[in-house]
Amino acid sequence: MRASTASSLASTRSASRASALALVFAAAFIVLFLAPPFLPYRFDPYPLIHWADVVDLATPLVLIPLYWLMLRSAGGPIGAGWNVVFLVFAAAWVEGHSIHLAANAIGHLLKDQPGPAQDLTEFWDERFGHYLWHSAALGLTALVLVRAARSDPADLPDATTRGRAWMAIAGAVIYGFALFLIGDEGGTAPLMVAFAAGFLVAAWPSRGRVLASPVLTMLAGGYAVALLLFAVWFVYWGGRLPQFSELGWIK
Repeated sequence: MRASTASSLASTRSASRASALALVFAAAFIVLFLAPPFLPYRFDPYPLIHWADVVDLATPLVLIPLYWLMLRSAGGPIGAGWNVVFLVFAAAWVEGHSIHLAANAIGHLLKDQPGPAQDLTEFWDERFGHYLWHSAALGLTALVLVRAARSDPADLPDATTRGRAWMAIAGAVIYGFALFLIGDEGGTAPLMVAFAAGFLVAAWPSRGRVLASPVLTMLAGGYAVALLLFAVWFVYWGGRLPQFSELGWIK
């Protein structure tokens, strides 16, 4: 009886941590990705940059550890192979983000000066940087899914019991909404849509495990929400996906 009680308490704590992790990740993801466009104010200690640039410095410092915790929540002990793959994706994530951050800051100074320099910063920021950054971010979530699919179901905390499903569901809505906004404004909507569809197709055979993990429930639900929002946006604008800055909604 004592062993059973101890096991139940351990399972409860594991489910609580995983549910909280799913919600914290989604909240941090939307805040850190979306706060910079709303902070176009000069940073007085160094006026050549904006507050957006300063806040964006925290993005990888917060999110990369959260990706690592999600990977750990997807099964038992992590072997060397998983570590190497995670580090490759994390390095690409940081590299893409850094390229975006630097090129974006310089681009602000060149926005009224058309020419090769402006074209180059736009390429590194809006094209190469965004696609590398967002691809790595999506790759890290794919890594979590693959590891969960290969793990022992007993190692996955249950997202559907003890009243904690709401955290995973709330996280899914937040994460999906963030992916839609990021993909649309970042110009990576084709990447987001293709990956979201692929993620859901790949997750379907392991749907039991997906629902058994708050983190996987948040991720899969988030990609479903993102797909729905992209579809609505596409239909509403008559077969195109205009960026919010193009519509004048943000600067």
